[in-house]
Amino acid sequence: MSAKAISEQTGKEFLYKYICTSAAVQNRFRYATVTAETDWERLTQEHPWLLTERLVVKPDQLIKRRGKLGLVGINLDLEGVREWFKARLNRETTVGKAKGVLKNFLIEPFVQHSQTVRLIISP
Repeated sequence: MSAKAISEQTGKEFLYKYICTSAAVQNRFRYATVTAETDWERLTQEHPWLLTERLVVKPDQLIKRRGKLGLVGINLDLEGVREWFKARLNRETTVGKAKGVLKNFLIEPFVQHSQTVRLIISP
């Protein structure tokens, strides 16, 4: 079986488009992608929930164990997300033997859960 690495955003889009066919489930998938070119005013117009909900922000660049590496901003308001994002944008990061620059980020609603919950989807 062949495998190709995909971003979290792409993976979730596949899940919601091809597996979660119920309208109730599809309407719950909310995310916003941000890069250096993001117009934050337009982003909040397109995604008004960013202004009212607690949020999670993380790089979306095929990095495993982002939480352990301190690469996830959790339970933030939008201003907190912007500060977190600016501090990490274009920052060189080393994961194992690989080095890279953080350029693509994903913002999602914060969903509180216990630390024992873990869901892995694997072939």
